[in-house]
Amino acid sequence: MRILLIDILRTTLDVIWPAVEHSLGLLYLAAAVRREHGDRVEITIRTLVSNPYTAETEQRQVEQWLDEFQPVLVGIRSLTLGAPALRLVTETVKAWDPDCVITAGGPFATDAPETALAAPVDCVAIGEGESTFAALVGRLLANDGWDDVPGLAFLRDGKLVRTDPRPLITDLDTAAPPAWDLVDLEAFNNRYLTFTSKVFAKHANILSTRGCPYRCMYCHNILGKSFRARSPGHVFAEIRHLHDTQGVTDFQFVDDIFNLDLDRAKAICDLIIASDLDLTLSFPNGVRGDRMDTELIEKMAAAGTRFMSYAVETASPRLQKMIRKNLDLDRLFDAIEQTTRAGIITRGYFMLGFPGETEAEALATIDYANRSALCGATFFTVVYYPGTELYEFARSLGYFQDEEVILEREYVQVSDGPYDFTVDRLRELKRQAIREFAFTEARLDQALTMLPRYFTPREIDAFLMAYVVSSGVTLAELPAGPVHDRLERYFLAAERFSKKADFYV
Repeated sequence: MRILLIDILRTTLDVIWPAVEHSLGLLYLAAAVRREHGDRVEITIRTLVSNPYTAETEQRQVEQWLDEFQPVLVGIRSLTLGAPALRLVTETVKAWDPDCVITAGGPFATDAPETALAAPVDCVAIGEGESTFAALVGRLLANDGWDDVPGLAFLRDGKLVRTDPRPLITDLDTAAPPAWDLVDLEAFNNRYLTFTSKVFAKHANILSTRGCPYRCMYCHNILGKSFRARSPGHVFAEIRHLHDTQGVTDFQFVDDIFNLDLDRAKAICDLIIASDLDLTLSFPNGVRGDRMDTELIEKMAAAGTRFMSYAVETASPRLQKMIRKNLDLDRLFDAIEQTTRAGIITRGYFMLGFPGETEAEALATIDYANRSALCGATFFTVVYYPGTELYEFARSLGYFQDEEVILEREYVQVSDGPYDFTVDRLRELKRQAIREFAFTEARLDQALTMLPRYFTPREIDAFLMAYVVSSGVTLAELPAGPVHDRLERYFLAAERFSKKADFYV
């Protein structure tokens, strides 16, 4: 059986470098199917980079893949933002062969299965998909029905049917390791941004844990709310394998919460340190700041960590409690300072526009970023994705009654929401945050001192250019002085982008 797996990477923005990663989820999926069915299956994985301006090109690309590979089954992974592209792909597949079976998985299919099935999708896999997908393939190989396979959802007579939930994999060391031979890591080098904004490094993504016990209202629930972890030796063995067989030295940990178990996190670092491998590590989204301690920070630095993101979201204790993230903001503030002092580049993630958020609370978040030792900061606006508690809460307040509209929203854009100020003020607050954080002599000195430890000169240019374009400031409005002089060339280059289309970070 020929199986084509497609990862949809969707953006609504006309950007220079799309943020595209190799699909670790599909690599795990392929490995599970191979383990279960061996040489009875032949699998290929493709990534579709999609935006609203290239639909015809995308359709031709999918048609080419179908003609070349002749699949019997097509599996598609998509975020909620990728809903339009999911429809395009599925309609293209069904036009090519109405009998080709299509299944979808990932955040969109899990959060909004009925909406995902509105595209010509035969079934969707809910949550962790490896065992479910392998079972589906087994039924198709046997020419048996699959409507009782646990973990699926489908439409019957226009109504949503869910089969029994499938238990999560409890011992992650027993899961089939990713099918790394199915991805060309070089294809994601020199073409796309990584999670950390690097462009020119061959790298691999590592998932050392699954699930998160916290109950943040804005978060999807794909891998469950129980923390499951691979053993330190198992994680290091994968790193060693990729280093020895593919020459990978740059690894990104993409866990939801790498450091929930501090002893396990430290043990992984100890194994890397003892190996004497010259590795570069980054943690773009997977550490909880108030769970860090000095020993872990020092071990991560010694193991080769050069970049780490801290998701602060909001500096309002009231909002932290409301969204149930419940960060200890003071401990996080200290962790940021210690991490920066250890020589690790830090980026903070912030969100503006939570339900009931006041202007004073938004300004407090901006002030927190400005007072911190962060090297970089990104100020997102809250997006209320279907399937999240935050979305349902906003709908209870009368917002987002048209789901089709919300599916096209992206967290880098500014839109209406249930916050206590106008959308124009939110737009200005976002730009104010960027200006106050990035355009100071001290922050610029810090960036230009630390960034070369990890980024190439061209990547540093992109790092600074993003601030310039997103700030809404013109060169004439920037006060004369060292910041003006250092950033002048970026402002002159930014003129081309600002005249072409809106551009955000």
